[in-house]
Amino acid sequence: MKAQIKNIADVSCIGDTVEFTVSLDSWYRQELFNTLNAMQGDNKPYIISIDRQKRKRSLNANAYMWQMCQKIAEKVGATKETVYRKNIREVGSFETVELISAGAARFIRRWQANGLGWIAEPLSERNGYTTIIAYYGSSSYSTAEMSRLVEAVVEEAKALGVETMTPLELDRMKAAWKGS
Repeated sequence: MKAQIKNIADVSCIGDTVEFTVSLDSWYRQELFNTLNAMQGDNKPYIISIDRQKRKRSLNANAYMWQMCQKIAEKVGATKETVYRKNIREVGSFETVELISAGAARFIRRWQANGLGWIAEPLSERNGYTTIIAYYGSSSYSTAEMSRLVEAVVEEAKALGVETMTPLELDRMKAAWKGS
């Protein structure tokens, strides 16, 4: 159970015991009250953990990347989707696949049905076989892959004079991205 500490008062140390009064703010006030009352009479040991509250992030790497794509799109007269797909092609993760040419169009349709960033394009055709480059969408990216994509979009934004996060803010955001 978690609750936010509003105030700590009356801290004292008597032998090996620390006593204090704490005021809590909780979304689950009644549940917390009931739990603490039940704990008072059961004579079982409990563990309490106190952690510093962390500020919630307003943007994650994916949301920031889309925000930058929108700003770039406004500068160059394109859509944010076009900017995103361009960057996926330039720095995204991909596989090259060689297929019997008769199945190439079906593979491309099915690959691209995975989402906007899932791009598949024929590279070459020879002797009845087509080589396709198939880019993964950012929804499947690891932290390193997403970092590379965000960095590319940010560099494009900077080149166009679009305001971006500071390098330190970018590093913190990318480090927090979990790829989920």
